[in-house]
Amino acid sequence: MIAYKGFTEDLCSVMGDGKEENCKFQLNETKTVDESKTGRNGFHCCENPTGCLAYYPMNGKNRFFKVEAAGDINEDAGGRIACTTITLLQELAPMDFAAEAMRYIINHPDRSEWESSCGGVSVQKDEANAEGKDYIAIARGADPVVTGAEGSVAGFLQEKNGQIVQCKLIRVSSELAGKRLHIGKDRKVVEEG
Repeated sequence: MIAYKGFTEDLCSVMGDGKEENCKFQLNETKTVDESKTGRNGFHCCENPTGCLAYYPMNGKNRFFKVEAAGDINEDAGGRIACTTITLLQELAPMDFAAEAMRYIINHPDRSEWESSCGGVSVQKDEANAEGKDYIAIARGADPVVTGAEGSVAGFLQEKNGQIVQCKLIRVSSELAGKRLHIGKDRKVVEEG
C-alpha cells in the first residue's frame, strides 16, 4: 500500500522499534523486519500525509517520502501504520506534499480526520493560512480561501453538495502574499473581494 513517512534531514527514522540498523534510509531502498505492531515495532508510516507532521514538523530540515508499505501491516484507528517491509519511492518537496495531501482528501472525502493544523501545514474547512515560506495551507469548502506568505503553498478544494468539484494548487508569489485568495473564473486564483 502507498503511505507516507517523515525523517530527519539525514534520513534517519526516530520512531518505530529504535534498532540502529533500521534507522538510516535511502531512496529506493527496501528494508525488512520480522514483525510490526503500531506504536511498538516495525516501520512506521501514515495513510494520510499530514499524519507524519505530528512526529516530523515541516521545518525545512525534516524530509518526507511517499513509501510502499508491505509485508505484515498493522494499522490503528488514527491512520498510523506499522509494516514489516518498506520502500522509499519518492521524496516530497512542499508542493509535492501538498498535492499528496489534497489527493488523500479527494480520494477519501468522507473521512473525518482530513482537517489538521500541525508542523507547518494547515488543512482546514473554508479557510486556511500558511505563515511562512514552504509552509502549506489547504482550504476545503464551497468557496475555499487561503492566505499565505511569499513562497508558501496554497491549495484549494472546492466542494458542491459534499463532492469536490475543483482543485487548484499554487506557490504563493510576492504579488499574492498576504492576500485572501480563492478560485475565480477560469480556475484562476484571485484575491477575494
